[in-house]
Amino acid sequence: MCGLVINFNFISMTQLNFYEPIYDITADAGVRVKGKDLKQVLCNLIFATINEMVELPKIEPKQELTIKVSSIGFPYLLADVVNKILYLFEVKKFIPAQCEVLELSPEGTTVTILLKGEKYNPQKHGKKLLIKAATYHKLSLKKKDKFFEAEVIFDI
Repeated sequence: MCGLVINFNFISMTQLNFYEPIYDITADAGVRVKGKDLKQVLCNLIFATINEMVELPKIEPKQELTIKVSSIGFPYLLADVVNKILYLFEVKKFIPAQCEVLELSPEGTTVTILLKGEKYNPQKHGKKLLIKAATYHKLSLKKKDKFFEAEVIFDI
């Protein structure tokens, strides 16, 4: 890790309105997402991660891909899903525009997700943060009122 501190001294809602970027972490960044249920939290987390890397609204749902992720349970499944998305981006250049959770075990040990998206094109989709991985640092999932809220920190 380098000594760079990215600190905007505020956290604002993005235009996409389902997550907040978190930049006040030394050499890292992250997102805080909300959803009415755990399935929506997972999809919003995928979208938030992708939006931190490229221009999410410019992605078209041209290809389908189904992924299955296994973990030791919540909240670790959140980071493991993000890491699978980062793997797809890095290896297959796939970026999702749509997400549907097909199956989710109650304890969060497995999830099957249908993704629709396209191959990454830097000229079309732009380039923002280079996210290396989701970490378990400050990883959280909690219920707040009628919503679930998750926080995932990225190694950048």
